[in-house]
Amino acid sequence: MNAGQTGGGSGCGGCIAAVLAIGAVVAAVISIAALIDPFSWMPPVSEIWADCEDDFATAKDECELATRYPGFWGHAAINFAYVVASAGLLLWLGRAALALREARMYRFSGGEAVERYERARETLALSACSSATLAALPLMVALF
Repeated sequence: MNAGQTGGGSGCGGCIAAVLAIGAVVAAVISIAALIDPFSWMPPVSEIWADCEDDFATAKDECELATRYPGFWGHAAINFAYVVASAGLLLWLGRAALALREARMYRFSGGEAVERYERARETLALSACSSATLAALPLMVALF
């Protein structure tokens, strides 16, 4: 070992840890997208993670998710985006309800309190309509 080297091997371990972390994130996204499948596009989680044996006589990899389930990655991305959007809208709805509840207590305290109450009601109505629209989206997709 040279005098300038203080340690070795940590770079390879870091790369392996990064690859494992990325794999865990991708696996979690796939599982969430399959568990919460509002559009009924994805196969069940048990089918996704089931064992698969490649036939080496053929040239293509038959166990790849995109090969076994055509359109898999696009559907997984759309389902996961739907989950994230739903969670965000529900958090917004909850915060708007709390803000309205707080503003309601002081609504007769003066002009500024009345304006705050009106803004809180408008925000609650907008967040509720947005959440309802997103909730109706899978039904509209199924019908058309």
